[in-house]
Amino acid sequence: MRVLVTTSAVNSHLYNLVPTAWALRAAGHEVCVATQPNLVEETKRTGLTAVAVGEELPTARGNLDTSDTPYGLGVDITETDPATLTLPYVREVFRAYTSVVCEYMAGDSMLSDLVDFARVWRPDLVLWDAHNYAAPVMARAADLPHVRIIPAPDHWARMRAIFLDLVRDDPAAAADDPLADYLGGKLARYGREFDEEMVVGRATLEPIPTCLRVRADVDYRPVRHVPYSGPSVIPAWLRRKPKRRRVCLTLGQTRRALGPAGSDDSGAAGLLSAIADLDVEVIATLNASQIPPGTPIPDNVRLFDYVPLNALLPTCAAVVHLGGMGTVNAAVVHGVPQVGMPGNIWGEAGIMREMAARGAALVAEPGTLVAQLARVLDEPSFTDAATQLRKEMLATPSPRDIVPDVEEIAGVRAKGEGDGRR
Repeated sequence: MRVLVTTSAVNSHLYNLVPTAWALRAAGHEVCVATQPNLVEETKRTGLTAVAVGEELPTARGNLDTSDTPYGLGVDITETDPATLTLPYVREVFRAYTSVVCEYMAGDSMLSDLVDFARVWRPDLVLWDAHNYAAPVMARAADLPHVRIIPAPDHWARMRAIFLDLVRDDPAAAADDPLADYLGGKLARYGREFDEEMVVGRATLEPIPTCLRVRADVDYRPVRHVPYSGPSVIPAWLRRKPKRRRVCLTLGQTRRALGPAGSDDSGAAGLLSAIADLDVEVIATLNASQIPPGTPIPDNVRLFDYVPLNALLPTCAAVVHLGGMGTVNAAVVHGVPQVGMPGNIWGEAGIMREMAARGAALVAEPGTLVAQLARVLDEPSFTDAATQLRKEMLATPSPRDIVPDVEEIAGVRAKGEGDGRR
C-alpha cells in the first residue's frame, strides 16, 4: 500500500514519525512524507521520500514562553484545573488554537497542495502528526482512512472530551463549536462534513510513556518510542567511560528550531552558572545561538553543538532539560533520571509533574536546580524509578509490531495487498 505521512516543518515532529514510517517501509509499503519546503532536506536525510507542500513554515520570533499562557493566547490547551475549565474557557481554547496554532502549523496553502498531491499519488492511508490539521481534512477530501500519531500528551483529545461533556445536554451550546467550525469550513470546500474522527483520526498511535497517556474516548494504540534525532556520528570520546558522573544538559530540538533560549535564568547562561560547582561532568548540547555572547563556561562543562541523545544518555547519571517530549522519551528509553525546568509550550510542567510522581524526576527552578540535581544524582530511588519506566516502555509494542494494525485500518488485510492505486 501507499502511505502518505504528513507533518509540519518542525524537526522533532518529523523525528517522532520516522520509526513508524520506516517500519511501514520495511514491511514493503511505499511511504512518502509531505511537509513544508523547509523540512524537505531533513526529510530526505531520514532516507524517506519527501514532497514539498504549501509555503515555508516561518521561524517563530522571540521567547516561546509567556508568564501565563503559551504564545500569548490567553488560554492554555494543557490546562487541567477543573475550576478554570468552564465552557467559555474551553470554547476559547479551540477558537484561539485553531485560528493561531493550527493555521501557523498547516494553513490553506499546505492543505491545497496536500489535496492536489493525494489526488495524483493516490495513497491508501494517511499517517499524520497530531498538530497538523490539514491532514485529516485532506484525508476526508480524498476519502482516505487516516491515523494520527501524537508527539506529546494528547491535550487535543482531552480538551475535546471536556467540551463535548459540557455541551452534551445543551444543543444550543453545542452549536457554538470553534473546532467543528474551523475544520468544517475547510471540509466544505471539498463537499465534505465534519465529524469527530476529524479530531482524533480513525486510530491514534501513542509513542509516549504510559503515565503521560490521556484518558479519552479514542482508539489509542500504544507504541514504543524509538529515539531518532537525525543523521549523526558517535564521537570517539563517548565510547570511553567518564571519570566523573556525567550530566546531559539540553534545551531540546523544538526550542532550538523555533526560537532562542530566552534571556531569563531558564536560559543557557543561568543553567551553566548554576551547575558550575557540582562534582560532575556536564555535556551541554547547545549551539551558538543558545549561548549569549560573553557567557562564562565553567571548567566542568563541555559544549557541543550536537551529540545524539540516543548515544549520550546511556553514559549519563542524569539529564537536565526543559520538559520537551523528545528528551523525556529518550530519557525514559534509557532509564535516566531527569531534572526538569519546564517551559510553557505544550504542558511541560504537567509532563514533569507526572515524571516526578513516578519517582523518576524532580522539577526545579533556577534557584533550586543544584539541590534537585544533587538529589537525583545521590538518591538511588530516582535511578530505580527510571529503570522501571524503561521496562514499561520496552514492553510496549514496537513500530514493527503495530504495522498489522495500520494495515488493518487501511483495509489492506481485508482486501489483499494492492498497488496503492484506485
